[in-house]
Amino acid sequence: MEMLRKNKVFLIDTLSTDSSIVLQHVQKDEIITKRDYNNLKHPNYTGEKIIIDLLDNVMGKGDETCQKLLKLLGKEDFQEIFPQLKKFSITQQTPQQTSHQPSHQPSQQTSQQQSLEGRVKDAEEISEYKMSSRPRGVCVIINNMNFGDPDMYRHGSDMDKDALSNVFDWLGFTVEVHKDKTAEQMKAILKTHGQKQHEGDCFVCCILSHGTTNGVYGTDKTLVLRDDIYSPFDGASCPSLNNKPKVFFIQACRGKLYHPIVQSDAHNEENAGEETEEEEELDTDVGEVILNGKDFFMARSTIKGYYSLRSTISGSWFIQSLCKQLQDFCPLNKDINFILMKTNEEVSGETATIKDKNFKPVQRRKVKQMPIYKSTLTKILVFRPVHN
Repeated sequence: MEMLRKNKVFLIDTLSTDSSIVLQHVQKDEIITKRDYNNLKHPNYTGEKIIIDLLDNVMGKGDETCQKLLKLLGKEDFQEIFPQLKKFSITQQTPQQTSHQPSHQPSQQTSQQQSLEGRVKDAEEISEYKMSSRPRGVCVIINNMNFGDPDMYRHGSDMDKDALSNVFDWLGFTVEVHKDKTAEQMKAILKTHGQKQHEGDCFVCCILSHGTTNGVYGTDKTLVLRDDIYSPFDGASCPSLNNKPKVFFIQACRGKLYHPIVQSDAHNEENAGEETEEEEELDTDVGEVILNGKDFFMARSTIKGYYSLRSTISGSWFIQSLCKQLQDFCPLNKDINFILMKTNEEVSGETATIKDKNFKPVQRRKVKQMPIYKSTLTKILVFRPVHN
């Protein structure tokens, strides 16, 4: 178990390139059960998340299961699929194997293990973004609520705006809030910040609006496309943010499908989604995302093609959970990937009863939501609070 724990960073980077092959091999070798396999092979999970969950699953089963996985990683046919495994010997030696080694001559295996551990240790020591400036940087919040149509009014979005303002002020950012902006006004705000000289350590942008698979809407019901959001902050357009993290949180729909409840989603299949119809009203926020450039981090409230749910009273599932995780785990020095995984875990565990207008007549359905995040970060990103 200790061997897996120490090499976890290396294994995640190596195995997440083809997580489906890894799952097939670990099930074939009976390292995980069929149920484990089904839970891990979630269509909305990234390769990285699958491998992280797999390693946690295996380590949770004890040393014997860990040894089975180490044996698989040492197999020649498996290393043909993942050649990086050949660079390091990660199969732990038994006392019998080491007893014949001269005490003054470490084995090649031990030397390789020490080399790997040294590299991991070095990476942990040097690969964190600077986060100590006062202020840390700017956090721009664009909160679109009024679209000139009562049916499109985004009730509850002010709760998201307040939650984001409070948490990023606590994290040491200068918070700048913009309300009800047209598409051109949104683009102008983003372009202005892209042309600024950024003295802080990080830039954060939060967009709360309606959206589609192709972008987010201004209050004039005109789309702001993906490139309009990210391109002002790439290396050529905004050199003062080179080698600094650029973080985007977007609460908006990305399609017109509701995420249905399936049995594998439920912790307790018999009692899954037992919310009553008297619960607070839920509403929806009606883009594909490719990050062009280094040091970007983007988190969306839902996967492509699906609605994003928002309580008209307490705010959206995604933003409210995100702010809660930031408050809970930033003081513990947890990085942004950990925080978004906890957000995904909490949001994906929620269920709600909605009126699905895609059916005629309208039907009540129990639905879920699955956020997603993507990254081109090159270092570990940890937000460090400056306020008690």
